[in-house]
Amino acid sequence: MVPKSKVEIEYMTKGGKILASILLKLKRFTVIGVSTRSIDKIALSLCKENLVKPAFLGYDSFPASSCISINNTIVHGIPSDYVIKDGDLVSIDFGIIYKGLYLDGATSFQVGKSDPNVESFLHAGKISRDEGIKASVAGAYVSDIAASMESPVLKGGYSVVRELTGHGIGYRLHEKPFIPGYSISEKGMQITDGMTLAIESMISMGSPEIAEKDNGWDLYTKDGSLTCHFEHTILVSGNTPRILTQL
Repeated sequence: MVPKSKVEIEYMTKGGKILASILLKLKRFTVIGVSTRSIDKIALSLCKENLVKPAFLGYDSFPASSCISINNTIVHGIPSDYVIKDGDLVSIDFGIIYKGLYLDGATSFQVGKSDPNVESFLHAGKISRDEGIKASVAGAYVSDIAASMESPVLKGGYSVVRELTGHGIGYRLHEKPFIPGYSISEKGMQITDGMTLAIESMISMGSPEIAEKDNGWDLYTKDGSLTCHFEHTILVSGNTPRILTQL
């Protein structure tokens, strides 16, 4: 990955604010009785309103602007006629293209009645992502970020989905380095100033084993365990990483 220039950082900073505002509006729109397809329509409308392109629409032929994953679907949920129910755990993964540069973010939350066990699980996912961000400093290695993300997940008694990782981001949605949320034996790429990274935690309440639906996209836990997904696009800046997609 080539470090971003001052102008590119300015573009990604502005783009990150746009993405965060859209993602927050999508979260507020996600209520009992609303279909995931209608949420996706709002996402596309907000992109047009903000003069940005949805990053996922058409990416490897993905058919929607957002990924909306319910309960045991970890990522890549295709919006459909499914109607949000009381107690559903919803994960919204959303990206945009602004001035040719990609921004990516995700959040998970429970709709309606709150379950303390689920809230504890969601908290672990947030802490995992946040610890990964804190570790994303100049001079660190991918392995440092990965180890920091795994610790709070295991402490909570949960598991990390190992087939999916965070990644570099910029003029492409997925760039090197790829950043797992679990400890790895090799150091991996060294992190340098000016890198932009998508740090994401994808975890399961039970088994980490996943499978793919027949649509070729939705990835879900084999044992039906609840999952969550938290992601921010960040800028590496010395010892103080800057979150570009802060909600």
